[in-house]
This record gives sequence, structure tokens and C-alpha cells, in this order.
Amino acid sequence: MTKNIGFGYIIELVAERILDGEYTEGERIPSVREMAVLMQVAPNTVVHAYERLGAQGLIYTQRGIGFFVAPGALELVRQQRRRLFHEETIPRLKRLVAQLGITEEELRQELGL
Repeated sequence: MTKNIGFGYIIELVAERILDGEYTEGERIPSVREMAVLMQVAPNTVVHAYERLGAQGLIYTQRGIGFFVAPGALELVRQQRRRLFHEETIPRLKRLVAQLGITEEELRQELGL
């Protein structure tokens, strides 16, 4: 039985593992079959995710050997995440801080600044 996990989830999972250092540049990542079993999804879901990750420059394939984390992948993920942080997370945080009446001091204390 397969779970209802989309290819986007697998893309995020691989990117997160690159960011966390679980997958390092040049390291082999799970094969399509291995990832499909691990995530309990159809192999085509993994193929689609890996194609997208390749198009983003995060992974590459060596025919007959497997998929590997691309050189520069960590920096690419960091850049993507920083952009999302500035474009999405900070505006949401600002709205929430205002809505909840959180003071600058409270925010600094919680963030350890």
C-alpha cells in the first residue's frame, strides 16, 4: 500500500537532509526503489521528485550507479531557504507578532538575541 505523499514532500525531504548535513555533496542518495520503499510511495513519485531535484541542480545521476548530491547543493538549498524566509516567513511572523501583541523584548528573549 502506498501513502498519499506527493513528489513535493520528497523534494523537501532531500533538501532538508542536504541542509542538515545528512546528505553531503558527492554522496550517493537512496535509489528510486530504496526511496519508494522508505517513503511507501510508487517509484514514479520518486522519479518525478528526483527529476525536479536534478533540474534545480541539487542532485545528479551517474548512469548505472545512482543519484548523488551535486557540488554546490548545500549553498543552493541555503539560498532557496533564505529567500523563502525573507519572502514568506518574516512577513507572516510580523503579522503574528502584531496580532498577538508580542513586544520586541519578548521576541528578542524567545529568539535568544
